[in-house]
Amino acid sequence: MPQTRLIAHFLAGVLLILGSGCANVPSSSSDGVYQSPVPGRTAAYLKGTNSSEGGLFGADHRAFAFMVDMQWVRDAADQWDHPLALAPGHHTIGVEYSYSNFIARVDLPLEAKPEVTYQIMLGDGHEDGPDGRLFCEFWIVDTSTGKAVTQVYHRQVTGGKKGTIFNVNK
Repeated sequence: MPQTRLIAHFLAGVLLILGSGCANVPSSSSDGVYQSPVPGRTAAYLKGTNSSEGGLFGADHRAFAFMVDMQWVRDAADQWDHPLALAPGHHTIGVEYSYSNFIARVDLPLEAKPEVTYQIMLGDGHEDGPDGRLFCEFWIVDTSTGKAVTQVYHRQVTGGKKGTIFNVNK
């Protein structure tokens, strides 16, 4: 009987140790997800952009941050119009353009300054020539001055079908 009790206590201790070790391991669902700093006087903010074509079948052209420093932004496409808090300093912003089933992505460098709000800008169109590729241009501006804080990055747009209407938003 004493041996059985000793074995039971030993197993209970082992399970307690193993169980407590698992409690300290971060959940894999939070790994790789961007955590905004607590908004405050020192935070910078980044907003996405949207332009609508209007009309009966008009669609929205959107550009938004889907990654910050290689960390996924949770619900980025749905939260495009909510300012994203950034700690001051250098960041790599993964930006996505979406329009219907068209998409383009780019990484933009941003040197975020405290208490400054930035906005992702976009332009799209066709390259010259009969089979001109669809493209999108991305850059970031300081909303208080309207001046660009990044260069313009030109990327090919993928998706859609040949001959699909693609309007220019410049």
